[in-house]
Amino acid sequence: MADENTHGLLFAGAGQVAAGEQVLGTITLPADGPWIIHSVFGQIVSATATAAEATGGYMRFDAASGDIEPNPAPSKWPVICGGATLGATIDVQSCALQMFDVLWNAPGRATINLIFNNTVAATVAPQIVMGVLFGKSVPEKKRFLFCDTVRVTTNSAADTAIGTITLSEKATRITGVMGVLVNDGVLTTAEECIGFFRLASDDVNLVPAQYPFPMAYSAGLGALIQGGSWVPSGFIPVDIPVSGGARINCFVDLNTALTTAAEVQVYLAFE
Repeated sequence: MADENTHGLLFAGAGQVAAGEQVLGTITLPADGPWIIHSVFGQIVSATATAAEATGGYMRFDAASGDIEPNPAPSKWPVICGGATLGATIDVQSCALQMFDVLWNAPGRATINLIFNNTVAATVAPQIVMGVLFGKSVPEKKRFLFCDTVRVTTNSAADTAIGTITLSEKATRITGVMGVLVNDGVLTTAEECIGFFRLASDDVNLVPAQYPFPMAYSAGLGALIQGGSWVPSGFIPVDIPVSGGARINCFVDLNTALTTAAEVQVYLAFE
């Protein structure tokens, strides 16, 4: 059966301290192309709160294999966390997911360099999530019929199972995915909260299916840290045909470990 699903590939990890561009990594699309890359996304948070330092810049996508049409250059997209702060206590800053619609055609095994540009030098390298969504077609945003969820608390910087969602016997396709990642319990100085979730299944050809959370959080500083707000950006539209009763396994991976476990949820909307 042809792969008609929406997929996601990303980088999650540390950036650099210097201002300017850095190649974070390279992603390779699956072999069974051609593919339509229809969205790019990014988040950045400070890993150690430092006064008088803004956090952000732009992400750039470079066709390393040279076979993406059109060649995505220039391809510089803003990714901002927040402006500078001052004082002995620095509150947690929220970084909403920044996603942009694109339309690039790519063959199987096309390679893309993921590049980030720090506008301002950082004392400690920021943490970043950035990547692309792609498939055989561009998914349409639809009204949802059903939605289910699983949850877990975790402080692990490793692939961690959240749970399994068993779709209704009447389900025909997944039309939206959304994750929730929030700090819970006592905040700890110099700990950011950022990562991604992924899906896998023995019943549906999902892989690769790595998706960003709608919100990430910078590290705080001091004894009176205030938590960052959570403003949902909504579901990520996808188009994933499924059979009734399909079991979808959900996982989370944090960029760095936390002292106090974070609250994680994954939602699947389907029809």
